[in-house]
Amino acid sequence: MNRSFSNLNQDSLENLFIRKKLVLDELMLDSLAADTTLKTIGNALYESGRFDVVIPVHRNLPNINLSYATKSPSLNLAQVKQICTEFKTDALLSLENFYENVNTSYQVGYERITDIGTTRQYNIIVQVAYHSNWKLYQPAEKLKVASFEVSDTIFWERSGNSLQETYEELPTIKDALISGAIENGQSLSGYISPGWQEQERNYFITNNSEADRALAYVKSNYWKDAEKIWMKFSTSTSSGFRSMIEYNLALAAEMNGDLKVAVQWAEKSFKSKYSRTAEEYIKLLNKLLNEKPLLN
Repeated sequence: MNRSFSNLNQDSLENLFIRKKLVLDELMLDSLAADTTLKTIGNALYESGRFDVVIPVHRNLPNINLSYATKSPSLNLAQVKQICTEFKTDALLSLENFYENVNTSYQVGYERITDIGTTRQYNIIVQVAYHSNWKLYQPAEKLKVASFEVSDTIFWERSGNSLQETYEELPTIKDALISGAIENGQSLSGYISPGWQEQERNYFITNNSEADRALAYVKSNYWKDAEKIWMKFSTSTSSGFRSMIEYNLALAAEMNGDLKVAVQWAEKSFKSKYSRTAEEYIKLLNKLLNEKPLLN
């Protein structure tokens, strides 16, 4: 942050916009919004369960002569090592620049209600466009650097018959800036921290009442208990029935975190009786098995 940044007072800022009837062409840089985007990315990285995060109290590298839109100069290996050593971290994430544009639209229209007359209709839009550049430094024998650019827009639109009530349903300009900063930080976390991805799995209903007792445990996510029931039928002489049981045991093994055993059961199911479901499941399990070292 350079000297152009300040913690803009919420009421003063709002009054300024009101006096100008939401039409204002002026550069204002909010330090609280810039700090909020740092705290947001810090919280998001920590909550992913993969990172510990340090945000220094004295975190600003002063760039007095730089414009707010200019990227900060890149750090060298010695600087990164010094900071990482001081705070006992493995990497350094640097916010190179951050700025937001607030755009507003205010319109008055007329809506016919009866043949007697019309009523006014007010429409207000507040739009925040945020932009930031980041660098992720990893100190090694040679400095590893990854660059990220985040840019997007959020907006609020309200309509009503009363100007005052319509206006009061919108966030203040200060709150809009903070919301943009939060969105900015959360957007960046998607580039760095892992996230959950929903997937679907199939299992067989065998129509054997004893074997299908396991399904109650499946629905409660008690895979060990389901596995115990299915295991009793894993040596059945009926190849079709055995194939379904083996497939279900493969699923239980995957849910219990043992991909190698899951592949073994899936391959047994495929050999006992061919099914396209088992064939596709084997491919999927092998893909997950190959990705496991990367995830670890």
